[in-house]
Amino acid sequence: MLLAVSATAVRAQFTTAGDGTVYSFKTLSELEGTDISVGEAKDTPLYHSIYQLPKSITIAEGDKFVMDDGIIVRFGQNVTLCIEGEADFCLSSGSLFDSALDGGETLGASILIKSKTDTPFANCHFYTVGLELMSDGATSVSHCHFYHHDGSSAAALFFITAGAQSLVDDCHFEHCAKAAIGSAANAPQPMTISHCSLEQNSTANNNIPQINITAANRLTIEDCTITGNPENTMVGGIGISNFMSYDADITISGCTISDNRYGIGLVGPAASIRIENCTLMNNRYETNPMNGGSGISLYDPYQQTCAVMTGNHIEGSLWGVTVIGCKDVNLGCLESNSDRWNPGGNSFKDNGNGGQLYDLYNNSKITVFAQGNTWNVSEQTEEQIETVVFHQKDDPKLGEVIFWPAAETPDSIGHLQFAPGSLPRYSLKGQRLKDAPRRGLSIIGGKIFLQR
Repeated sequence: MLLAVSATAVRAQFTTAGDGTVYSFKTLSELEGTDISVGEAKDTPLYHSIYQLPKSITIAEGDKFVMDDGIIVRFGQNVTLCIEGEADFCLSSGSLFDSALDGGETLGASILIKSKTDTPFANCHFYTVGLELMSDGATSVSHCHFYHHDGSSAAALFFITAGAQSLVDDCHFEHCAKAAIGSAANAPQPMTISHCSLEQNSTANNNIPQINITAANRLTIEDCTITGNPENTMVGGIGISNFMSYDADITISGCTISDNRYGIGLVGPAASIRIENCTLMNNRYETNPMNGGSGISLYDPYQQTCAVMTGNHIEGSLWGVTVIGCKDVNLGCLESNSDRWNPGGNSFKDNGNGGQLYDLYNNSKITVFAQGNTWNVSEQTEEQIETVVFHQKDDPKLGEVIFWPAAETPDSIGHLQFAPGSLPRYSLKGQRLKDAPRRGLSIIGGKIFLQR
């Protein structure tokens, strides 16, 4: 009987009437039945009031919630603020959501958005509290911080269902128990993640990357920094899965990913993925090289994935780039008349394991074009590059890697050294130029050079 009474108390909640009323924590605290208590925030100049939230509250469809600025909200055990109506969490000075009710640590606290309209968040700070999204509308989360999420849901910022195109911009995620940003396997949530920093998340050290999302159309991750903890040998940087074969258009650009189990991993078929201008450093903290440790890994046994990689630097991985399955993988194609033209411009350094260097491992039957790149060899010759590429010449059952010609290196600024077999030159519009030197800007091996 005591257990039954206790369970009933945990489930008790307050639900608004749905009659068009606009609520805030201040107005909710004045209503009978919410059990919200209010106190003065004495120890910090950032916040003026502390609201204690001992039980779950639902803002019903038809009502609206406007978040108070400059307050602390402390959630009780398994307490949820659920928004079924409209909501606005855009703040100027910022507020903090904490799970330390009455000064003690609690678990399972969250804000759950089930609105049918767009919901914006700005300058909200989440400490152990999670943000879960089941909205039909778009969600924008900007200038927000997520610290030490307790792992009671799959991610600190978790998309449970697919909604409209959403944005996560200029947010910081640190020391969360599971993924920083995640989405359900059956939720192809289109989104843009931009200018975010992620540091040592997935601290439970399960097989969960810091960004753990399902492929979607359209999915963009740009200008983010993702730093791992070498002691957490099960945690990757970016993991994108597509187990249900959703239509997908993915771009990852301008990201710096370091010190993870692996850098970028794609599992399952994806219609299209482009990885460009990323820096991947020391993503090698896998205890068994046969289980991972790649800078970039593409695994698609259904042979549907088309991938293009341009201008990336991959250094210090157990494997530079690994290709398993896939339909078409293009790290550089210098055929000027081809619609597959790609200047390459990828560079590799110190990728390997077991005393062997592996810049590119083609563990598939497809032909991989990888022209115009700089390889981890003392001289960019066919013979030396062959030693850092694993493909058909190493195992006849595998596909070939077309890696020649490699990138050219200028001898000084404004002067180019042309050797036999030099790379073709292109204008900035992609038109092939004659081999004779010309003044101005041109593209050679995926890099822009100035000829005076």
